[in-house]
Amino acid sequence: MIRFSLTLKLAVLFVAVAAWAWSPNSAAAEVIRWPAVAGRNYPAEPEVLLSTVRDFFEKADAPDVPSRLVAVVASAAPYPFAGQVSAHAFKALQPGQYERVIIIAPGHGPMFENCSIPALDIFLTPLGPVSVDAPALRYLLYSPMFHAHQLRYKAGKPEEQIHEYEFAIESLLPFLQERLQEFQLVPILVGDLRDPQGNVNKNTVRAIAETIQSIINERTLVVVATSFTHYGAQYGPLEFKENLEDNIARLDRQAFEHILSLDLDGFRSYLQDSRNVIDGKDCLQILFYLLPREAQARILAYDTSMAKTKDTKRSVSYASFVFHDPSKPALTAQPEKVRPLILRRPEKAAPREEGEGEAAAQEDAAAPEGEPDTPAAPVE
Repeated sequence: MIRFSLTLKLAVLFVAVAAWAWSPNSAAAEVIRWPAVAGRNYPAEPEVLLSTVRDFFEKADAPDVPSRLVAVVASAAPYPFAGQVSAHAFKALQPGQYERVIIIAPGHGPMFENCSIPALDIFLTPLGPVSVDAPALRYLLYSPMFHAHQLRYKAGKPEEQIHEYEFAIESLLPFLQERLQEFQLVPILVGDLRDPQGNVNKNTVRAIAETIQSIINERTLVVVATSFTHYGAQYGPLEFKENLEDNIARLDRQAFEHILSLDLDGFRSYLQDSRNVIDGKDCLQILFYLLPREAQARILAYDTSMAKTKDTKRSVSYASFVFHDPSKPALTAQPEKVRPLILRRPEKAAPREEGEGEAAAQEDAAAPEGEPDTPAAPVE
Protein backbone atom coordinates (compact mmCIF):
# COMPACT_ATOMS: atom_id res chain seq x y z
CA MET A 1 0.00 0.00 0.00
CA ILE A 2 2.86 2.37 0.83
CA ARG A 3 4.61 1.61 -2.46
CA PHE A 4 1.39 2.20 -4.43
CA SER A 5 0.73 5.49 -2.62
CA LEU A 6 4.24 6.73 -3.36
CA THR A 7 3.92 5.76 -7.04
CA LEU A 8 0.60 7.56 -7.30
CA LYS A 9 2.01 10.70 -5.70
CA LEU A 10 4.96 10.70 -8.06
CA ALA A 11 2.65 10.30 -11.06
CA VAL A 12 0.49 13.22 -9.91
CA LEU A 13 3.59 15.31 -9.30
CA PHE A 14 4.92 14.54 -12.80
CA VAL A 15 1.64 15.55 -14.43
CA ALA A 16 1.51 18.73 -12.35
CA VAL A 17 5.05 19.68 -13.31
CA ALA A 18 4.32 18.99 -16.97
CA ALA A 19 1.23 21.19 -16.84
CA TRP A 20 3.10 23.96 -15.02
CA ALA A 21 6.03 23.80 -17.44
CA TRP A 22 3.73 24.43 -20.40
CA SER A 23 2.74 28.03 -19.91
CA PRO A 24 1.47 29.62 -23.13
CA ASN A 25 1.44 33.09 -21.59
CA SER A 26 4.97 33.02 -20.29
CA ALA A 27 7.50 35.76 -20.84
CA ALA A 28 8.86 33.93 -23.89
CA ALA A 29 7.76 34.85 -27.40
CA GLU A 30 4.21 33.83 -28.19
CA VAL A 31 3.79 30.54 -30.01
CA ILE A 32 1.56 30.96 -33.06
CA ARG A 33 -0.20 28.22 -34.92
CA TRP A 34 -0.15 29.39 -38.54
CA PRO A 35 -3.00 28.66 -40.97
CA ALA A 36 -2.55 25.34 -42.72
CA VAL A 37 -5.56 25.18 -45.04
CA ALA A 38 -6.26 28.85 -45.85
CA GLY A 39 -6.56 29.04 -49.63
CA ARG A 40 -7.63 25.39 -49.76
CA ASN A 41 -10.47 24.67 -47.39
CA TYR A 42 -11.51 28.31 -47.14
CA PRO A 43 -10.44 31.64 -48.73
CA ALA A 44 -7.07 33.04 -47.67
CA GLU A 45 -7.92 36.69 -48.37
CA PRO A 46 -9.50 38.21 -45.22
CA GLU A 47 -12.16 40.24 -47.00
CA VAL A 48 -13.13 37.31 -49.21
CA LEU A 49 -13.27 34.94 -46.24
CA LEU A 50 -15.42 37.34 -44.23
CA SER A 51 -17.76 37.88 -47.17
CA THR A 52 -18.00 34.12 -47.75
CA VAL A 53 -18.86 33.35 -44.14
CA ARG A 54 -21.42 36.16 -43.96
CA ASP A 55 -23.03 34.91 -47.15
CA PHE A 56 -23.32 31.47 -45.59
CA PHE A 57 -24.99 32.97 -42.53
CA GLU A 58 -27.35 35.06 -44.64
CA LYS A 59 -28.64 31.91 -46.32
CA ALA A 60 -28.73 29.80 -43.15
CA ASP A 61 -31.66 29.33 -40.80
CA ALA A 62 -31.45 29.61 -37.04
CA PRO A 63 -34.38 28.68 -34.80
CA ASP A 64 -35.50 31.31 -32.31
CA VAL A 65 -35.06 29.28 -29.12
CA PRO A 66 -35.35 31.05 -25.74
CA SER A 67 -33.28 28.44 -23.91
CA ARG A 68 -29.50 28.29 -23.67
CA LEU A 69 -27.40 26.92 -26.49
CA VAL A 70 -24.85 24.61 -24.88
CA ALA A 71 -23.31 22.76 -27.82
CA VAL A 72 -23.24 22.49 -31.61
CA VAL A 73 -22.09 19.92 -34.13
CA ALA A 74 -20.66 21.07 -37.46
CA SER A 75 -18.41 19.78 -40.21
CA ALA A 76 -14.88 21.13 -40.71
CA ALA A 77 -14.80 19.96 -44.33
CA PRO A 78 -13.87 22.45 -47.12
CA TYR A 79 -16.26 25.38 -47.37
CA PRO A 80 -17.39 24.66 -50.96
CA PHE A 81 -18.76 21.34 -49.69
CA ALA A 82 -19.80 21.86 -46.06
CA GLY A 83 -19.62 25.60 -45.37
CA GLN A 84 -23.29 26.32 -45.95
CA VAL A 85 -24.38 23.40 -43.78
CA SER A 86 -22.00 24.29 -40.94
CA ALA A 87 -23.12 27.93 -40.91
CA HIS A 88 -26.54 26.84 -39.60
CA ALA A 89 -24.94 25.60 -36.37
CA PHE A 90 -23.32 28.97 -35.59
CA LYS A 91 -25.82 31.50 -36.94
CA ALA A 92 -27.62 32.14 -33.63
CA LEU A 93 -24.41 33.20 -31.86
CA GLN A 94 -23.97 36.88 -30.96
CA PRO A 95 -20.88 39.00 -30.15
CA GLY A 96 -19.55 38.30 -26.67
CA GLN A 97 -22.24 35.74 -25.90
CA TYR A 98 -19.70 33.03 -25.04
CA GLU A 99 -16.32 33.71 -23.48
CA ARG A 100 -14.88 30.22 -23.86
CA VAL A 101 -15.28 27.84 -26.79
CA ILE A 102 -14.20 24.21 -26.51
CA ILE A 103 -13.65 22.59 -29.90
CA ILE A 104 -13.50 18.80 -29.78
CA ALA A 105 -12.27 17.48 -33.10
CA PRO A 106 -10.91 14.22 -34.49
CA GLY A 107 -7.27 14.10 -35.48
CA HIS A 108 -6.78 13.44 -39.20
CA GLY A 109 -2.96 13.23 -39.19
CA PRO A 110 -0.46 11.23 -37.15
CA MET A 111 -1.88 8.71 -34.70
CA PHE A 112 -1.82 9.43 -30.97
CA GLU A 113 -3.59 8.07 -27.91
CA ASN A 114 -6.36 9.80 -25.96
CA CYS A 115 -6.47 13.60 -26.37
CA SER A 116 -3.90 16.10 -27.59
CA ILE A 117 -3.70 19.82 -26.83
CA PRO A 118 -1.36 22.05 -28.87
CA ALA A 119 1.20 23.92 -26.76
CA LEU A 120 0.69 27.39 -28.18
CA ASP A 121 -0.71 30.82 -27.45
CA ILE A 122 -2.58 31.80 -30.59
CA PHE A 123 -4.48 30.21 -33.45
CA LEU A 124 -4.23 32.54 -36.43
CA THR A 125 -6.74 32.82 -39.28
CA PRO A 126 -7.21 35.53 -41.92
CA LEU A 127 -9.86 37.02 -39.58
CA GLY A 128 -7.29 37.57 -36.85
CA PRO A 129 -5.83 35.84 -33.79
CA VAL A 130 -7.71 33.57 -31.41
CA SER A 131 -6.10 33.23 -27.98
CA VAL A 132 -6.12 29.91 -26.18
CA ASP A 133 -7.52 29.66 -22.67
CA ALA A 134 -4.27 28.85 -20.88
CA PRO A 135 -5.70 28.24 -17.36
CA ALA A 136 -8.32 25.86 -18.75
CA LEU A 137 -5.74 23.96 -20.76
CA ARG A 138 -3.41 23.65 -17.78
CA TYR A 139 -6.28 22.18 -15.80
CA LEU A 140 -6.99 19.58 -18.50
CA LEU A 141 -3.35 18.55 -18.48
CA TYR A 142 -3.64 17.35 -14.89
CA SER A 143 -5.54 14.41 -16.35
CA PRO A 144 -3.52 11.54 -17.86
CA MET A 145 -6.09 11.52 -20.71
CA PHE A 146 -4.69 14.80 -22.07
CA HIS A 147 -1.22 15.47 -23.45
CA ALA A 148 0.40 18.69 -24.66
CA HIS A 149 2.26 18.54 -27.97
CA GLN A 150 4.70 21.18 -29.12
CA LEU A 151 4.52 22.62 -32.61
CA ARG A 152 7.44 21.29 -34.64
CA TYR A 153 7.29 22.94 -38.03
CA LYS A 154 10.95 22.56 -38.97
CA ALA A 155 12.57 20.11 -36.60
CA GLY A 156 9.71 17.72 -36.14
CA LYS A 157 9.19 14.40 -37.86
CA PRO A 158 5.91 13.87 -39.75
CA GLU A 159 4.69 11.45 -37.08
CA GLU A 160 5.20 14.17 -34.46
CA GLN A 161 3.29 16.90 -36.30
CA ILE A 162 -0.13 16.37 -34.80
CA HIS A 163 -1.39 19.95 -34.86
CA GLU A 164 0.73 21.71 -37.46
CA TYR A 165 -1.33 20.72 -40.51
CA GLU A 166 -4.60 19.58 -38.90
CA PHE A 167 -7.62 21.29 -40.47
CA ALA A 168 -10.49 20.35 -38.16
CA ILE A 169 -10.16 23.10 -35.54
CA GLU A 170 -8.81 25.74 -37.90
CA SER A 171 -11.64 25.46 -40.41
CA LEU A 172 -14.35 26.18 -37.82
CA LEU A 173 -12.69 29.24 -36.30
CA PRO A 174 -13.81 31.80 -38.95
CA PHE A 175 -17.47 30.94 -38.26
CA LEU A 176 -16.93 31.55 -34.54
CA GLN A 177 -14.86 34.68 -35.14
CA GLU A 178 -17.51 36.30 -37.31
CA ARG A 179 -20.28 35.58 -34.81
CA LEU A 180 -18.62 35.96 -31.40
CA GLN A 181 -15.77 38.24 -32.56
CA GLU A 182 -13.62 37.44 -29.52
CA PHE A 183 -13.37 34.39 -27.24
CA GLN A 184 -10.89 32.10 -25.50
CA LEU A 185 -10.27 28.80 -27.27
CA VAL A 186 -9.82 25.33 -25.80
CA PRO A 187 -8.61 23.19 -28.76
CA ILE A 188 -8.83 19.43 -28.21
CA LEU A 189 -7.92 16.76 -30.73
CA VAL A 190 -9.23 13.27 -30.03
CA GLY A 191 -7.02 10.36 -30.99
CA ASP A 192 -7.11 6.60 -30.51
CA LEU A 193 -9.42 5.63 -27.63
CA ARG A 194 -9.46 1.90 -28.33
CA ASP A 195 -8.64 -0.87 -25.88
CA PRO A 196 -6.35 -3.82 -26.76
CA GLN A 197 -9.33 -5.62 -28.32
CA GLY A 198 -9.86 -2.77 -30.75
CA ASN A 199 -13.03 -1.39 -29.16
CA VAL A 200 -13.47 2.19 -28.01
CA ASN A 201 -12.91 2.18 -24.25
CA LYS A 202 -16.11 3.45 -22.65
CA ASN A 203 -14.32 4.31 -19.41
CA THR A 204 -11.80 6.41 -21.32
CA VAL A 205 -14.58 8.30 -23.10
CA ARG A 206 -16.30 8.98 -19.78
CA ALA A 207 -13.06 10.09 -18.09
CA ILE A 208 -12.30 12.52 -20.91
CA ALA A 209 -15.81 13.96 -20.73
CA GLU A 210 -15.69 14.34 -16.95
CA THR A 211 -12.42 16.25 -17.20
CA ILE A 212 -13.80 18.57 -19.88
CA GLN A 213 -17.00 19.05 -17.86
CA SER A 214 -14.91 20.58 -15.07
CA ILE A 215 -14.01 23.61 -17.22
CA ILE A 216 -17.50 24.26 -18.57
CA ASN A 217 -19.22 27.30 -17.10
CA GLU A 218 -22.32 29.23 -18.14
CA ARG A 219 -20.49 31.12 -20.89
CA THR A 220 -18.82 28.08 -22.41
CA LEU A 221 -19.87 26.70 -25.78
CA VAL A 222 -18.95 23.16 -26.81
CA VAL A 223 -18.31 22.59 -30.52
CA VAL A 224 -17.88 19.10 -31.96
CA ALA A 225 -16.33 18.80 -35.40
CA THR A 226 -17.46 15.83 -37.44
CA SER A 227 -18.71 14.78 -40.83
CA PHE A 228 -20.92 11.74 -41.18
CA THR A 229 -21.08 8.89 -43.69
CA HIS A 230 -17.80 8.51 -45.60
CA TYR A 231 -18.40 6.44 -48.70
CA GLY A 232 -15.66 5.32 -51.07
CA ALA A 233 -12.81 2.86 -51.47
CA GLN A 234 -10.40 5.09 -49.52
CA TYR A 235 -12.71 5.21 -46.50
CA GLY A 236 -13.69 1.68 -45.66
CA PRO A 237 -15.90 -1.34 -46.22
CA LEU A 238 -19.15 0.35 -47.29
CA GLU A 239 -20.15 -0.63 -50.81
CA PHE A 240 -23.57 -0.23 -52.39
CA LYS A 241 -24.35 -1.79 -55.76
CA GLU A 242 -27.49 0.28 -56.28
CA ASN A 243 -29.58 3.07 -54.74
CA LEU A 244 -26.42 4.82 -53.62
CA GLU A 245 -28.04 8.09 -52.54
CA ASP A 246 -30.84 6.31 -50.67
CA ASN A 247 -28.42 4.02 -48.84
CA ILE A 248 -26.17 6.87 -47.77
CA ALA A 249 -29.20 8.86 -46.61
CA ARG A 250 -30.43 5.83 -44.67
CA LEU A 251 -27.11 5.45 -42.85
CA ASP A 252 -27.03 9.13 -41.99
CA ARG A 253 -30.65 9.12 -40.83
CA GLN A 254 -29.98 6.23 -38.46
CA ALA A 255 -27.06 8.09 -36.90
CA PHE A 256 -29.09 11.29 -36.64
CA GLU A 257 -31.92 9.52 -34.83
CA HIS A 258 -29.58 8.41 -32.05
CA ILE A 259 -28.08 11.88 -31.75
CA LEU A 260 -31.47 13.60 -31.64
CA SER A 261 -32.67 11.23 -28.92
CA LEU A 262 -29.35 11.48 -27.03
CA ASP A 263 -29.09 7.70 -27.19
CA LEU A 264 -25.43 6.91 -26.58
CA ASP A 265 -25.88 3.15 -26.32
CA GLY A 266 -27.93 3.13 -29.52
CA PHE A 267 -25.27 5.20 -31.29
CA ARG A 268 -22.57 2.79 -30.23
CA SER A 269 -24.60 -0.19 -31.46
CA TYR A 270 -25.22 1.61 -34.73
CA LEU A 271 -21.49 2.16 -35.25
CA GLN A 272 -20.76 -1.51 -34.59
CA ASP A 273 -23.54 -2.84 -36.78
CA SER A 274 -23.22 -0.47 -39.73
CA ARG A 275 -19.41 -0.19 -39.79
CA ASN A 276 -20.01 3.34 -41.02
CA VAL A 277 -17.00 5.66 -41.10
CA ILE A 278 -17.74 8.85 -39.13
CA ASP A 279 -14.52 10.74 -38.45
CA GLY A 280 -15.78 12.39 -35.25
CA LYS A 281 -17.64 9.38 -33.85
CA ASP A 282 -15.57 9.38 -30.64
CA CYS A 283 -16.00 13.16 -30.29
CA LEU A 284 -19.76 12.63 -30.47
CA GLN A 285 -19.56 9.98 -27.75
CA ILE A 286 -17.76 12.48 -25.52
CA LEU A 287 -20.47 15.05 -26.29
CA PHE A 288 -23.23 12.72 -25.07
CA TYR A 289 -21.67 12.82 -21.59
CA LEU A 290 -21.28 16.60 -21.65
CA LEU A 291 -24.89 17.42 -22.48
CA PRO A 292 -27.41 18.16 -19.73
CA ARG A 293 -29.80 15.29 -19.14
CA GLU A 294 -32.74 17.40 -20.30
CA ALA A 295 -30.95 18.77 -23.39
CA GLN A 296 -32.99 19.19 -26.56
CA ALA A 297 -31.29 18.40 -29.88
CA ARG A 298 -32.20 19.81 -33.29
CA ILE A 299 -30.80 19.09 -36.74
CA LEU A 300 -30.67 22.23 -38.87
CA ALA A 301 -29.10 21.22 -42.19
CA TYR A 302 -27.84 18.23 -44.15
CA ASP A 303 -26.01 17.69 -47.44
CA THR A 304 -23.49 15.41 -49.13
CA SER A 305 -20.46 16.05 -51.27
CA MET A 306 -21.86 13.67 -53.88
CA ALA A 307 -24.86 15.96 -54.35
CA LYS A 308 -22.44 18.72 -55.36
CA THR A 309 -19.81 16.81 -57.33
CA LYS A 310 -22.05 14.05 -58.82
CA ASP A 311 -19.18 11.67 -58.12
CA THR A 312 -20.74 8.29 -57.35
CA LYS A 313 -17.46 6.74 -56.23
CA ARG A 314 -16.97 9.00 -53.25
CA SER A 315 -19.23 10.87 -50.86
CA VAL A 316 -19.02 12.54 -47.46
CA SER A 317 -22.10 13.64 -45.52
CA TYR A 318 -22.43 16.88 -43.55
CA ALA A 319 -24.95 17.89 -40.91
CA SER A 320 -25.32 20.62 -38.31
CA PHE A 321 -26.93 20.15 -34.91
CA VAL A 322 -27.66 22.46 -31.99
CA PHE A 323 -28.30 21.44 -28.37
CA HIS A 324 -30.23 23.62 -25.93
CA ASP A 325 -30.74 23.40 -22.18
CA PRO A 326 -34.44 24.17 -21.60
CA SER A 327 -33.85 24.78 -17.89
CA LYS A 328 -31.70 27.86 -18.55
CA PRO A 329 -32.42 31.08 -20.44
CA ALA A 330 -30.46 32.05 -23.53
CA LEU A 331 -27.35 34.09 -22.82
CA THR A 332 -27.33 37.77 -23.68
CA ALA A 333 -24.81 39.26 -26.08
CA GLN A 334 -21.94 41.30 -24.66
CA PRO A 335 -20.73 43.37 -27.63
CA GLU A 336 -19.13 45.93 -25.36
CA LYS A 337 -16.72 43.29 -24.00
CA VAL A 338 -15.26 42.12 -27.31
CA ARG A 339 -12.89 43.69 -29.79
CA PRO A 340 -13.68 43.85 -33.51
CA LEU A 341 -12.10 41.45 -35.96
CA ILE A 342 -8.60 42.14 -37.23
CA LEU A 343 -8.60 41.52 -40.97
CA ARG A 344 -5.08 40.79 -42.04
CA ARG A 345 -3.79 38.11 -44.30
CA PRO A 346 -1.25 36.07 -42.31
CA GLU A 347 2.22 36.88 -43.55
CA LYS A 348 2.98 33.19 -43.69
CA ALA A 349 1.24 29.86 -43.53
CA ALA A 350 2.28 26.70 -41.75
CA PRO A 351 5.90 26.50 -42.96
CA ARG A 352 7.15 23.37 -44.67
CA GLU A 353 10.59 22.33 -45.75
CA GLU A 354 11.78 19.74 -48.21
CA GLY A 355 12.32 16.38 -46.63
CA GLU A 356 9.57 16.75 -44.02
CA GLY A 357 7.78 13.70 -45.31
CA GLU A 358 4.17 13.60 -46.39
CA ALA A 359 3.41 17.11 -45.17
CA ALA A 360 6.17 18.52 -47.35
CA ALA A 361 4.46 17.24 -50.46
CA GLN A 362 1.71 19.77 -49.94
CA GLU A 363 2.24 23.35 -51.03
CA ASP A 364 1.89 26.26 -48.61
CA ALA A 365 -1.71 27.18 -47.95
CA ALA A 366 -1.09 30.86 -48.71
CA ALA A 367 1.34 32.49 -51.13
CA PRO A 368 3.58 35.44 -50.09
CA GLU A 369 1.90 38.83 -49.86
CA GLY A 370 1.10 40.21 -53.27
CA GLU A 371 1.24 36.87 -55.08
CA PRO A 372 -1.74 34.77 -56.11
CA ASP A 373 -2.54 31.59 -54.26
CA THR A 374 -1.19 28.39 -55.72
CA PRO A 375 -4.10 26.05 -56.41
CA ALA A 376 -4.09 23.05 -54.17
CA ALA A 377 -6.49 20.27 -53.35
CA PRO A 378 -8.64 20.90 -50.25
CA VAL A 379 -8.06 18.71 -47.22
CA GLU A 380 -11.04 16.71 -45.96
